[in-house]
Amino acid sequence: MLVSMTGYGQSQLTREGMTLSTDIQCLNGRFFDLAVRLPRGMQSLEPLVRQTTQKVISRGKISVSVVLTGKNEGGADPRIDTVRLRQYQQLFQKIQDELGLADGPTFAHYVSLNDVILGDEVDRTGLQKTLLTEGLDTALRDVQAMQQAEGANLGADLLMRIGLVRREAQGIEEQAQQHRTEDLERYRTRIQELVRGVMVDEGRLLQEVAMMAEKRDIAEECTRLNSHLDLFESYMDGVEPAGKRLGFLLQEMGREVNTIGSKTNRIEISHTVVRMKDELEKIREQVQNIL
Repeated sequence: MLVSMTGYGQSQLTREGMTLSTDIQCLNGRFFDLAVRLPRGMQSLEPLVRQTTQKVISRGKISVSVVLTGKNEGGADPRIDTVRLRQYQQLFQKIQDELGLADGPTFAHYVSLNDVILGDEVDRTGLQKTLLTEGLDTALRDVQAMQQAEGANLGADLLMRIGLVRREAQGIEEQAQQHRTEDLERYRTRIQELVRGVMVDEGRLLQEVAMMAEKRDIAEECTRLNSHLDLFESYMDGVEPAGKRLGFLLQEMGREVNTIGSKTNRIEISHTVVRMKDELEKIREQVQNIL
């Protein structure tokens, strides 16, 4: 089963007056690339976010955004850290005296400092972690569901395009078989024209014709191409992540198709090769979004 790298999930949990919203976006990427945005006071939980996310998503460009609201509702009343306030007051008074400043900080300036007004963040760290863990699990399940649904759609499109490439390959094989005798006779005639007036051993002539035919023969390339197509479909049905394997097989298919195009001197086969390359490129674009 194919799984897309594109996915989105969200969750919102409220408990004891605290609401935590989690949003996860995942796009295609070659490696595991995670960006985390956490509220002030929850940065220490980033390793938890990374470990939890990587257990579910192996690679891709991932963004996890967490928003926390109402964290003081239902908790302890805010209070002023008087010790810290006096330390700031003494420090600013010293600077004011040294610089000869006429005006000093007001009380409003002091209470605007982050560590002067104390709330209950420390007391509620456990609840924040619980909400974050549950929110991540819920959002990641949403991401997985969307990735699986998108993967099923991609799989249907890939099977259709692989079928087109397979039919084109069969057409090339049939054309090559139909024209084999004609090609041999054309090579024989060409060699005879080149050595006209010169006595040539018939066995040697046939040997040269066989060598020319072998250089133009595409049977081995067609066999390998069909093998790659079969393996491609089997990986699509597997349970392991298949994106990188499918990408490698596409490279090998491209090489075989290019070789067929370089060997043939049949205009019909050349046109077929162009169509196959076009389909393989479309498949490659889809495979880039598969885990």
